[in-house]
Amino acid sequence: MKNLKKLLPSVNSDEEYEALKLNNKIFENAALEIIARHNLPNEPLLPLEGTNIVFSYGKQRIIKIFPPLHQSHFVNEVLTMKHLCNKLSVITPTIEHEGELDGWPYIIMSQLDGTLLEGLWEKLDHSNKVIIIRELGSLIREVHSLPTQGLEAIDCHWKEFISRQLNQCVTRHQETGLPDILLQQIPKYLDSIKDILPEIKNPVILTGEYTPMNFLVRQEAGIWHIHGLIDFGDSMLGLPEYDLLGPGAFLIQGDKVLLREFLSSYGYFPEEMTAALSHKLTALMLLHRYSRLNAQIRIENWKTKVKSMSDLENLVWGF
Repeated sequence: MKNLKKLLPSVNSDEEYEALKLNNKIFENAALEIIARHNLPNEPLLPLEGTNIVFSYGKQRIIKIFPPLHQSHFVNEVLTMKHLCNKLSVITPTIEHEGELDGWPYIIMSQLDGTLLEGLWEKLDHSNKVIIIRELGSLIREVHSLPTQGLEAIDCHWKEFISRQLNQCVTRHQETGLPDILLQQIPKYLDSIKDILPEIKNPVILTGEYTPMNFLVRQEAGIWHIHGLIDFGDSMLGLPEYDLLGPGAFLIQGDKVLLREFLSSYGYFPEEMTAALSHKLTALMLLHRYSRLNAQIRIENWKTKVKSMSDLENLVWGF
């Protein structure tokens, strides 16, 4: 008689999940059960870092297991990955199998070739950074130009979303250790722009994750180019500018040349790169659902360079 003992336990909080993640053997056994379930070959499993449980399986597949707490990540990932398949100028993973084990949903997907941009970006010369940032602006524009029919399940309902973010913004940044001098200025800074933030014409596909941890690059004739895009667990439909925040903080890092190249390749005209745009992008950066400026603004000693929200705006987004 088959052993009905559960391989994956129930978890009731993020804290329980994070503690469970330390026991890699549990998830390795779960991955082996998933492999057996789909009659796949015996190939090496290598754990990878991620919010969810991720294994490299052989050289051609990735196994991703989601805790029940992250059911929405699973839904977002599956819907968005299928929607983007073969529609972009770069490659994205394809889903081979999806299912559920002991209440934990999972995906088996193709493993993309290439090198993660994280860890490589700082080593690139400026001219190669310009090439990549242009490609990134164009890629985001491609995604934003796609139709959204069939993705209604991931609509964040922007007006309600931004209202929630406004209400909890100061508390969030207090918890993440933003300097008091900036915390005190947030309400007034947001109050001056909060009426236009909910304005939205047509929601677009947002990944919210255009960061160096989610790009694969490949070298051609000595130049690195964007080759692949991964991780769609945080996808939603919403305001286009929201997707510009990751590149601004993680890659552009206050470099005004890169900032203009990025926005130009996305589709902004020079006359549209104004103080009003800088203000809007800074406000959205504060309101991002995973905003943690201490870790995300990759400008050396940035906190010593700003005494006001205007200083922060000019440092990160000013033209």
